Order: sequence, then C-alpha cells, then structure tokens
Amino acid sequence: MRYIIRHWRGELSLPIAFWVNFVALNLLLLLLRPVVEQALVSLSFDDDPRLMARVALLHVGFVYGLVYPWQIVGVWRSAGRWLAERERRVWPLASRAVLVLSLVGTVVTVAGGAPVYRDIVTIALGPDRYADYTVERVGDGSLVRFQGYLGYRASRDLRRVLASGPEVHGVILDSPGGWIASGRSLGGVIAERGLNTYSFEGCHSACATAFISGRERFLADEARLGFHQYAVPFGGLEPYSNMWVEQQRDLHHFRNQGVSPSFLARLFQAEHGEAWYPSQRELLAAQVISGVVRSEEVLFGITPYNGGGGAP
Repeated sequence: MRYIIRHWRGELSLPIAFWVNFVALNLLLLLLRPVVEQALVSLSFDDDPRLMARVALLHVGFVYGLVYPWQIVGVWRSAGRWLAERERRVWPLASRAVLVLSLVGTVVTVAGGAPVYRDIVTIALGPDRYADYTVERVGDGSLVRFQGYLGYRASRDLRRVLASGPEVHGVILDSPGGWIASGRSLGGVIAERGLNTYSFEGCHSACATAFISGRERFLADEARLGFHQYAVPFGGLEPYSNMWVEQQRDLHHFRNQGVSPSFLARLFQAEHGEAWYPSQRELLAAQVISGVVRSEEVLFGITPYNGGGGAP
C-alpha cells in the first residue's frame, strides 16, 4: 500500500514510475487480456448472463477507473519532480508526451467501444426483458408448470418450487423462448433430477433446449416445438459472440439425448425471425419426443399414450 501511495504522490523515481508501473504493468495487462476475455466468454451463456456482464464491468472499472488513473497521475507527478530537481528535461518531457498519446488513444478506444459498454451495462444493471413467467405446482403437486419467457432466474425459481413440496416427476414447459443460457440452465435442473418434460401449448427456441433435457418427453395434441437459428440480442456484443459455436453446443446436447442425425441437420436451418415446426410424426420418428398426450391425462395421472392415431 505504501508503494501504491508513493507512486500516486510522484515520490518514486521516474524510471520506476514510467518503466515499471506504466509500461511493464500495461504489458502485463495486455498479456492477461485474452485470459480475462476467455473467462468472460465462458460465463456469457451459462446460468446467468448478468454474472458475465457484472464481472466485465468490474474488470473495466478496475483497469480504467483505478489502475490507469493511478499510473497516469503517478508518472506525471514523478516527471514534474524530475523537472524541478534536475536540469535534464528530455526524459520527463518525453514521458509526459507518451502519457498524452496514451490518454488520446484510450479515449478513442473507449469511445469506439461505447456500444459494447452500453450493452454490458444494460445486461448487468437493466431489467430482465424475459422476466414475465410463472413457475408453480399443478395437478396433485407431482408436476411443475413453467409458463412464459425463459428469464434470468428461471432455473433458480424452478429449483425453489421443486424443493417446496413432495417429489416431482415432470415439468410442463409452455414458453415462446428467452435467453439461451436460461434454456440450458433450466435443462440442467431437469436432467439432474431425472424429470420428464411435457408441453401443452408449445415450446419454442431456447425452451426446446430445456425440453430435450427430459428423461422422457411428451407433447400434447395441440402443442408444437419450434426451432430457429440463434441470434445475439444485443448488437454491440455481436462481434464478440459466436452463435455458430453456441448452436453446435446444443446440437451436441440433442445428439446425446438420442435425436436422429437427419433431424439435427435441419435443427438450425430456419432464420432467427422464422421458425421450423416439425410435425409430431417427425418428432416421434426422430426420437425428439417419447409420445403424444392429452393435457388432462397428464394432470390427472393417466399414463400417456405413445403417439396414437391422433398425432399429425
């Protein structure tokens, strides 16, 4: 701490302040940047994207809000002491010129990255656009029904409801989609508990990732599964996101759940603004679903029938 304070006050020698605390430290931060970025990428689509955004904000705030001002002020003051105490003016003036160039470059970089920082702040501190959902026990309490979008807290709310009463054997998923991360984390809870999955009204986009995680999977007569390509919901982050990699990750998950290769080849062909709705016969043939049910049969504990004559 004393060393940090001495640098801030300009009490360190100019060579130490400039070459060690400014040049060497910046090189170290530059070398560590890929490690930090990879760590953030690994967090970005897992569990809660807000975690990634908040860690990113902390990192940016630490580097540009604390470390960088400390470096600049310390070197500038050290150069001022050199000018006051020595006749040689080349080194202190050169170091201050480097600081000015560094400041200009930093301002340009930060200004150019404004869309990225705006989106990170929106994710970290803004409201969840997909927070409109309900999770509750239905029937005799052995089923949980999830209705609405897949928000940030979807998996945590599912865990809370599962822990609130008697054993559950299945989850009913009726959702138009939501966050990719939430579909995965919801599916993780379902797979961990060995639960069956059902859909009475339809399960689309990220919901399908949760649905396929079921031990056995059933659709009601009128329900459909919808699939389409993934897209980055925040334009500023698009250059830093690879949706192809994210799709490959979920293709691997579908493959592990026994879905046929021919079905997987079509899974992400539809554009993001469109959707592919395979028929229930296609879903049965590809082993995406185990059977077709009537919602009242599931709610009242009647064994589902395995794709009887009513499947389209």
